[in-house]
Amino acid sequence: MRRALVTAMSVLCLGIAACASNESGKLHKPEPDRASEINLEIGIDHLRKGNLPQAKEKIDRALEQNPRNAKAQMAAGLLYDRLGDIKKADSHFDRALTLDPKNPDLANNYAAFLCKNERYERGEKFALQAASNPLYGTPEVAYLNAGQCAQAGKDLKRAEGYYRQAIAAQPRFAAGLFALAELELQQKNYLSARAFLERYLSVSRTSPSTLWLGVRIERGLGNAAAANQYAQRLKNEFPQAAETKQLLQSERNPG
Repeated sequence: MRRALVTAMSVLCLGIAACASNESGKLHKPEPDRASEINLEIGIDHLRKGNLPQAKEKIDRALEQNPRNAKAQMAAGLLYDRLGDIKKADSHFDRALTLDPKNPDLANNYAAFLCKNERYERGEKFALQAASNPLYGTPEVAYLNAGQCAQAGKDLKRAEGYYRQAIAAQPRFAAGLFALAELELQQKNYLSARAFLERYLSVSRTSPSTLWLGVRIERGLGNAAAANQYAQRLKNEFPQAAETKQLLQSERNPG
């Protein structure tokens, strides 16, 4: 789920330079609204970099200047989630959607937050709300969030359906392909898992998680040679990775 949240943050206007094209429009806004947007942009930039005290200062200031700024409310939700104040984060997320209920970016952000905090049914609802909005540019991300909600809630059939909708919307969507490969492995559909992993590797880079997934898929298929190839790459290329530790543990205690 963390991947989904990171993706969701990118929909906000990040950094003053990225928003420079809107400057002419800001000239016609009331001074507090313009100041709120500038503080929000700076605050989000700090949030992306992990500078939480500075992010809080700027985002809180943006809300003081314009409490009806829906993106500032959403940024505050992301911030307080990072700070571990779930109740306050939820309040800001809810306020953002109240102010701008048809905004699919805000709905998808809230969905990721809800699923992360085990409110799966409500999270799915908002993810699908975002995905079904014809103005939303990345419905595959919302379908991925819906699938992660369903999978965490132990409904694997529904999760698979959402993941397939994600790659139907964007066939080269790496996160969706990886999610399907993992889900098919979980259900012991090893050939299908291999096919989705191969599709993933054709559009994205190898990582410890993909190599470890490859090991487990090939073991499930009884293909020791291929499993060993994945395992050797994992050990050589990522010796300190958590997945490498899992691999070594599985070799010490097979089965």
